[in-house]
Amino acid sequence: MKNENINNREQWLLSATDELKALFKQAGETVPNDVKVSCGFPLGFRAGSKHQAIGVCHPRSHSESGVNEIFINPNQDDSLRVLDVLVHELIHAIDDCQSEHGAPFRKIALAVGLTGKMTATVASPELEEKLKVILEKLGEYPHAKIQAVKKKQSTRMIKHVCENDCGAIIYASRKQSEENPMLCANCTTESEEPIYMVEA
Repeated sequence: MKNENINNREQWLLSATDELKALFKQAGETVPNDVKVSCGFPLGFRAGSKHQAIGVCHPRSHSESGVNEIFINPNQDDSLRVLDVLVHELIHAIDDCQSEHGAPFRKIALAVGLTGKMTATVASPELEEKLKVILEKLGEYPHAKIQAVKKKQSTRMIKHVCENDCGAIIYASRKQSEENPMLCANCTTESEEPIYMVEA
């Protein structure tokens, strides 16, 4: 039955963390009681980058509160995937990010049911079934994906001046000036030779 007290994504993530503690306890591990979990872009996030962290856990030394801070990337909105990313980040919180993705991390990850490359784990079929039970309690992750796209740079207009130095100025794209050289309207009419506008 869905938890009716969950009104936003942070409440959902914190409730999910509480539910996942039992999973870690079965593996002989303890999730810190003071860990904080929220939705937010990871440090160093670059819009449009092909390689974006979908979750991050900060060590206690990074927080003024002295706690582990976990952030789930807003580009994730699949409830099951968010849960398994949270499992991954909670492993980092258990050892305060000391082992990164080394042997201690791997040991816990395999014990709770994560599989694949340790830097990009996914839930095993067995773990997925356990996470689905948690989803029945929590309901769907109350978040719509934010797709941060790098803004395409607009055409840069290049300043061009009259090669005859008459003072005329125009702005045009480099492509336009290369494909179709522009004549100076002031000087060409007064000269037998064409006078062009050149990049300043």
